[in-house]
Amino acid sequence: MKNRYLVELKQLIRLASPLLAAQLLVTATGVVDTLMAGRYHANDLAAVAIGNSFWLPLHLLISGLLIATTSMVARAHGAEQLQAIKTVVQQSIWLSLALALLCVLVLVKIGGLLEWLAVDSAFAGISEDYLLAIACGFPAIAIYSSLRAFCEGMGRTMPYMIGSLVAFLANIPLNYALIYGAWGLPELGGAGCGWATAASMWLQVVILMILTARSGDYQGIHLFSDWQWPVWQEIKPVARLGVPIALAVFAEVSIFSTIALLLAPLGAVVVAGHQIALTISHLIFMIPLSFSQALTIRVGYFLGRGQQSTANFVVRTGLLTAVALALLTATSILLLRHTLVGWFTTDAAVQAGAVALFVWMALYQIPDHIQIAANAGLRAYQDSRVPMLLILLAYWGVALPLGFVLARTDWWGVSLAAKGFWIGLLVGLAGSAVLLSARLLWVATRPLSGASSQAAVVR
Repeated sequence: MKNRYLVELKQLIRLASPLLAAQLLVTATGVVDTLMAGRYHANDLAAVAIGNSFWLPLHLLISGLLIATTSMVARAHGAEQLQAIKTVVQQSIWLSLALALLCVLVLVKIGGLLEWLAVDSAFAGISEDYLLAIACGFPAIAIYSSLRAFCEGMGRTMPYMIGSLVAFLANIPLNYALIYGAWGLPELGGAGCGWATAASMWLQVVILMILTARSGDYQGIHLFSDWQWPVWQEIKPVARLGVPIALAVFAEVSIFSTIALLLAPLGAVVVAGHQIALTISHLIFMIPLSFSQALTIRVGYFLGRGQQSTANFVVRTGLLTAVALALLTATSILLLRHTLVGWFTTDAAVQAGAVALFVWMALYQIPDHIQIAANAGLRAYQDSRVPMLLILLAYWGVALPLGFVLARTDWWGVSLAAKGFWIGLLVGLAGSAVLLSARLLWVATRPLSGASSQAAVVR
């Protein structure tokens, strides 16, 4: 049995490693944007930061929607239903393009919202120009995310890493040229970051189209031949599964933005300490996120083959590995917290505040890793509506209200500032881990309604 676990673990690591590398490259691209805009002018740095707070959640909304496509492709792959794979991916592209169009409309009309939020006029205009440029890349996000879902569902995660690497490398000279006006291109300042990012997005589409056109790598599937127009009956299953996932992802991401806003009145020291802890937490999150994506692919594949016992074995392997990873990351956080904080600031007050938060960050690694892995298993089972409600309850019904009471009031003693919100997150994540694990146990012990993605019941 031990050898069987090790064999499955190797398969999960094989799938997860390129995903982790790709996620880190995406994060590094954002860091490069921040650094290069900041060196141009402080106003441009602020404009890019404000712009990111608007378009990144919308990007994640599209990516969350297409997790459904990954799951459905993995199920159809296991069932060897090649035409079903082609249909799901083509219809997913139409669905994600429709959502991308709505995102474009939001971004090009952002000026009124910036004015309502009283964003400083010194950089509000730059933010508008930056977001207008980003909007031009949103159709590319839709297509690229759909092609990525196809590759991952087929068990091929390397193309995502290759596309992310090419985009990262291309973004640096594009940023330089468009921010500073090099090589005959216009000097656009912070807005140049937006145009460079949009160009990189379209470059990723080209790369993935080239890689997926090699049908021999995808069991002979010619993804771009016999193109289908939108068919609601084919889009509906993707939307039914994907919309709850997208909303759950959006709820998880937006709670951290909300906490940052609620901490703002408590002063720069509190906000700075929280931001340092949040930055490290986001980087660590890439590990369980990548592993969970691999878990969804493997479990979905075996469910498609009708091998539910094997799929559940993969789930158990994933959960055990998640606990082991959590213990490793928690220990690393506790041992390295002073060093990590020292990379960000030399201010003693900020350091003290951030180091204190790292203790709570370490504690929530175990429930966080478990709930991410459990949710990955549920997605493979194409169960998304109930998990969405459970996540909303845990985050917005428990974590945020409890955190606000602890951080901003003295109802239960002295207000705890940022630490109060992190305690709230710990409690919320613990609840999410218990609820999602229980849901997974219930779903996994029920007999499959069908061996393929087409026969699966989307709850």
